Amino acid sequence: MIYFFFKAGFKKIQFNFEAIDIVHYIKYFIDELSWDFEEQDIKVQCKVDVDTNELVIVDREKLKRVLVNIIQNSLKHMKKGEKIIRFSVVERGHNIEIEINDYGDGIDPASLPYIFDRFYRADSARNTVTGGSGLGLAIAKQIISEHGGEIWAASEIGKGTSIFFTLRYAKK
Repeated sequence: MIYFFFKAGFKKIQFNFEAIDIVHYIKYFIDELSWDFEEQDIKVQCKVDVDTNELVIVDREKLKRVLVNIIQNSLKHMKKGEKIIRFSVVERGHNIEIEINDYGDGIDPASLPYIFDRFYRADSARNTVTGGSGLGLAIAKQIISEHGGEIWAASEIGKGTSIFFTLRYAKK
């Protein structure tokens, strides 16, 4: 196990990195939240295009926070009839790329470059209704950066948003 620290405001947060099977981890995460998804009538799909034993270097708890922050953000903006969240896991060179896609409202292209900035809220009128501090995606970005990965988004108004991030292989 490797320990790292970073500052979040004035607090230091400890990272406990280890090699984990990312496919198993994501499937377990989805199973863990399955009751919540069912209760909110959300369908979850998972597409895996990597070997099921691929190991990546992560802090399990911090990665869970990233996934929860992204999902919570998606849920706030899914107002259509059929609610679907898709997870995708693919190999990208020396990294694993994870995509979380929703069929929500989408994000205005002018706002897209700023959604990972602290306190940024793409639509302040909508956010007074949905709540949120504008910190969830900023925290996700900071955590993924500390993992040596990248995070970004693609979106289309009325069709939804995809949040992508990469994680490093344990060995490759």
